[in-house]
Amino acid sequence: MNKLVLAFATVVFSLSLNAQKISGSATYKTASKMDIKLPDDIPPERKKAIEARMAKAMQKEFSLEFNRNESLYKEVIELDKESGNARGMRMMTMFTGGTNGTFYKNNQEQRYTDATEFFGKKFLVKDSLEQFDWKLGSETKTIGNYICNKATAMQVRKTMTIKTKDGGGMEDSAGVDTSYITAWYTMQVPINHGPGKYQGLPGLILEVNDDGTTILCTKVAINTKEEKEIEEPSEGDEMTRAEFEEMAEKKMQEMQRMMKGRNNGHGRGGFEITIKR
Repeated sequence: MNKLVLAFATVVFSLSLNAQKISGSATYKTASKMDIKLPDDIPPERKKAIEARMAKAMQKEFSLEFNRNESLYKEVIELDKESGNARGMRMMTMFTGGTNGTFYKNNQEQRYTDATEFFGKKFLVKDSLEQFDWKLGSETKTIGNYICNKATAMQVRKTMTIKTKDGGGMEDSAGVDTSYITAWYTMQVPINHGPGKYQGLPGLILEVNDDGTTILCTKVAINTKEEKEIEEPSEGDEMTRAEFEEMAEKKMQEMQRMMKGRNNGHGRGGFEITIKR
């Protein structure tokens, strides 16, 4: 049944795109939660306050601009969120495989450019688009003024657990995690774009639930008279995703050595954070 639905949707999708020019913009609100274990000697009220601050820092707003083949997903930066703590959360976002800058996708050429900043240096992470094995379901719901269909995909990704240790220093351990992505897309906007890395469905993705991250579209504007020009980011050192992750891991190891030397064996109970990418 899914194959028949996909075939029909693909035909409708292709006819719609060939029949008219289409471009537009969408606004998304995101919220993420991170597995974190704080020291036992921190009072419960203090733990709640820390977790609340982290949750707020992980709440973001993004804009998506798109035409038939390209899209640009960019974080909307608010001045009151440019605190040191927020910048730290932006670095964590990078490790989770999300974007903390500008994410360009070219669906026709099946590639992306992630313009990001890491420790004050700009990078252009360029690679092939991730391929999702979407399973189209029959369930529907309404998001704003749009009727949406459900799709799911399984993903296996790397995890990294960072621990601070009693006596100072850090250590990290790698693993793998299997989870499901749920996406809601609308055939009323017949383009295969979506927020961030998500794409490949026969309609604009308006909502994504990916493990601890929720992305929800709050506004859509469509133009069928002319196609919007999408400008690909061009400033920064070019790297593949694998090269960037290797560089970031080496930087984390360097930070571990620095923290260990700075604490010189003196410290208090540590904390633990698990992040997924």
